[in-house]
Parts: sequence; structure tokens; C-alpha cells
Amino acid sequence: MREAELIAAISAQLRGQHELLVQGIGDDAAVWVWDEKYYGLTSVDILHEHWDFDRVYHAPLYIGYKAATSAISDICAMNGQPLFLLVSVGLPKGLAASYLEDLYRGLRRVEDKYGVVVAGGDISAARDLWISVTVIGRVERERICYRKGASPNQLVCVTGDLGGAYAGLKILQREKAVFLQNPAVQPDVSGFTYIVSRQLKPEARCDIVARLRELDVQPTSMIDLSDGLAAGLHALAKASGYGMHVYLDRLPFHEQTQRVAELYGMPLTAFLLYGGEEYELLFTIPLSSYDKIRKAPQIHVIGYVRSDTRQVLLEDPLGAVQPIQELSWDSSKAEYSSEGAPKENPS
Repeated sequence: MREAELIAAISAQLRGQHELLVQGIGDDAAVWVWDEKYYGLTSVDILHEHWDFDRVYHAPLYIGYKAATSAISDICAMNGQPLFLLVSVGLPKGLAASYLEDLYRGLRRVEDKYGVVVAGGDISAARDLWISVTVIGRVERERICYRKGASPNQLVCVTGDLGGAYAGLKILQREKAVFLQNPAVQPDVSGFTYIVSRQLKPEARCDIVARLRELDVQPTSMIDLSDGLAAGLHALAKASGYGMHVYLDRLPFHEQTQRVAELYGMPLTAFLLYGGEEYELLFTIPLSSYDKIRKAPQIHVIGYVRSDTRQVLLEDPLGAVQPIQELSWDSSKAEYSSEGAPKENPS
């Protein structure tokens, strides 16, 4: 079963209803009644060795940081504010205490940067290293944002740049292969430090949530791009019941991402559409909000919502239009290579 099918099958076995629950399974975070002014938000993310990180090039500090920011990103996708983290860690036998301390130093950096507090958690023995972070946040009721809500002719926006995390992963995998052949050779990521940082130390876009508030812009639908732009576009299209039309020449990318695509002889669109692990935000806004965001840094208008189709379409600079395939990383179908790292296996 694909991951989405597995989640649907599991959901069918659960009650899924409570008088305080506003939104359960199916969005970036669960939504529940906080008080008369706020909704509470809760989400959980798990990072597992071999699937989500490789200890050869992911230092423990970065593992802790990435686990927390990936969970916080789900709160951003609901237009909310993260408050508390609950952290559980599975520790393999023989792991040094200093390694765990460094992992929690990464969590402390998240506390300092995002103003959250690690309020508890659990530690357990495990075969492989894993870390699970539950985040609790809140959002004013009038500012809550779901995946559903996009309407025809609204603008489709994305933050930051795309494909960098996947490009950074390609460089790290290259350096790992060199290291395994000759451990005396030092890794060389010169010229690619930006995209490597996108993979090792991603950031949640709490700054964009704050910026939209300052600009008095209310997104009509939103999702984070942990599974890539293509998956995000399809998720918003399905939730809203309308199609999405995006322009290839409006997709933002860093020049280092383009260099990696050229280095590996791969189309740049593979990175921009299917890269994943971005933690950027994809959202729709009313056309009337365009003047408010058109000069905002890190916010890019890449297309619009269509009423005449439910497809997700990509238009190239010559005007040719084709459907975007619904591909994303599916951890339930991960396969291992001979070195123990996951093969690329989009669903």
C-alpha cells in the first residue's frame, strides 16, 4: 500500500471524533478548541536513520535541529505559532552519551531561534536511531488555514527557493561515496554550502507566517513542501476541488541547485517539482492581495487556481502545457541500497 492508502486504511479503524476536535487526520496538523479566541494545533514528525538521515554526514546537532523544524513547519502550514515540543528518542546500543547531548544541543538551538520550549518526552532503546518530535501550537480562529479553501482565479504562491535540499543531498551522497572508498579524503562541498545547509539544517518558515500577518494577508489554503512542490500542488487541488496552473519560469531556485542538475545530467524540473524536504510554504491568496505581497522578499507568485479542470498543470516559457505527475517520497515504500542508505523511490 502507498503511504496515503495506508493512512486512509488506518483512519477508517479510528473513531476520529471528539467535541473539542475541529480537524483530525488529513491536514498538516490536528486542530482542536483552545479557548474562545484560539484553536490549538498539534503535529508529530519522526526522523528515522537510513530513511531520513545518514549518520555519516548528519551530525547529531543537525539531526535534532531538523527533527524539530520539520515538525514546526506543520504548524506554520496552518498559519499558526509553535509553542511546545515533546521529544522522544530511540537509542541504539553503544551510542555514546555525548552523541545524545549533541542531539539535544540541536533542540536547544531550535528553542532559541523559534521561541519554543521542549516540555518533555521519552527515551527508549532501539535497533536504529530515531527521533520523534510532537509540536503543540495555536492560532487565532480567524487566521486558521487548511489545505482546503482555494478558489478559482486565486494566486498560487511559494516561499524561498525549490530543489535545494535534494541537490544538497546529492552532493552529500557523492562525498560519502568518496569517503567509503578512501576515509583519509576530507569531504569537499565548496561551492555548494548553501544547498548542503538546506539538507542538513532546514528552517521552518515562521518568518513568512509573521510577514503575512504584518501585510494583512490571509492565505485561503496552505501546505508545507516536505514532500515536494508537485505533491503540495496536488494536495491543495484535491482538497479544494479545483485545478492548479503554474509557470515553469516562475519557479524559484538557487544557482547551486541548477549546477547540481547540470553536474548529474538531470532536468532542473526534477529538483524543483519533486525534491522534497524543503519546508517551504505553498499557499493561495485572493487576487486582491497581490499588491500587498508583490514586493515581499521570499514570496513568489507561481500560478493561479483554475475552475475548468482539476488537473495540476505546468506551462513552459514557450506556452506548452502539460500535467504535473503526482510524485513524492513515500517512506512506506523505502528500499535500501547496499550501503544502507535509501534508494530514491518516489511513489
